Amino acid sequence: MNPNRKTLTLLTVGILLGIAIWVFSPWLTGKVEPWDADAPIWSLSWLIVAIAGGLVGHIRGVWLPIGYGFGQMLVTIQSVFKGEFGTFGWAFIGGYAAVAALIALALTGIVRLLKYYWHTNRPPANGA
Repeated sequence: MNPNRKTLTLLTVGILLGIAIWVFSPWLTGKVEPWDADAPIWSLSWLIVAIAGGLVGHIRGVWLPIGYGFGQMLVTIQSVFKGEFGTFGWAFIGGYAAVAALIALALTGIVRLLKYYWHTNRPPANGA
């Protein structure tokens, strides 16, 4: 799979997950909006997406949390035009997306450093 296709795949998966958290929120949490849930499901979902993006081990992993934010914005687009809280909600989603993208980038750096360290400090295969 070429790099552009991988990036598009991560973005698409992120968008679908972002839509899913809002579509399934009433069923999972009993609340219409996931951030209104009694448990920190929405915040934890961002952390999981950020970690998953970082574990890709390549900078393109950042597109997973960015797509997650876009997906949520697609679902909540009607609220932006209904009142000022909708715009605040988008800013909230954007803020979480920025933090999740930074976490993904930091984790990507750690993964790449560990891979580099592993490959440069491994003993030779023949045991010599």
